[in-house]
Amino acid sequence: MSLFERIANITKATLHEALNKLEDPVVMTGQYLRNLEEELDDASSELNAAKTSARILQAKREDAERQITLKEQLALQAIADGDELAARRAVEAKLHYTEQVSRLAAEADAVSQRIAELETQLEMGKEELERLKKKREELAERARKASELKASAHPQFSRGLDTGSAARGFERMEEKINGWEASAAASGSSSSYSGNPAYSSQVDEELARLQGRTQAKEADNSGKTAE
Repeated sequence: MSLFERIANITKATLHEALNKLEDPVVMTGQYLRNLEEELDDASSELNAAKTSARILQAKREDAERQITLKEQLALQAIADGDELAARRAVEAKLHYTEQVSRLAAEADAVSQRIAELETQLEMGKEELERLKKKREELAERARKASELKASAHPQFSRGLDTGSAARGFERMEEKINGWEASAAASGSSSSYSGNPAYSSQVDEELARLQGRTQAKEADNSGKTAE
């Protein structure tokens, strides 16, 4: 898989994959950036190696071309000297170096093409890396704001003391007491006197005693009137 294809996979799929798996997107994007940086480092190393190969191939090609010229001169000199065997050997060597030049030229063309591809991919990859770094900063800021909003909606307290639970319990109790107070106020307005349950029996006894005195007084007054 080429570097460009790997970059495309990172930029188009990995962020969505992290979200779909309910992973921390900020942490995951940081890992994806590190992966991309490693890919770029690998591509840069490959580019340097390709350039080194290109220089070596160029040096070999130049040496083979010099050998072609040299062997041709030797062949001409051998022919002039009437040394057919030496001339034949020189020509064979010239043909060998000619084939070598053709092979080295083909290899050099392939390496040059690879160098061009790597340079293009590295340029695009570095631009994409910068874009994703800015994107990660944006995502981190959005995640921070979302976390703050969630925390404000559901306050969290320090570890060790669950004061939040106690506060919520106090709020519920206060609401209940408020309800009781409202109910008591409504009952007070609907009746003039509800009495105190703690004095109920004593009130009954006192009323009975007073009623007895009243009845006795009335009976005494009736007796005096009759006389």
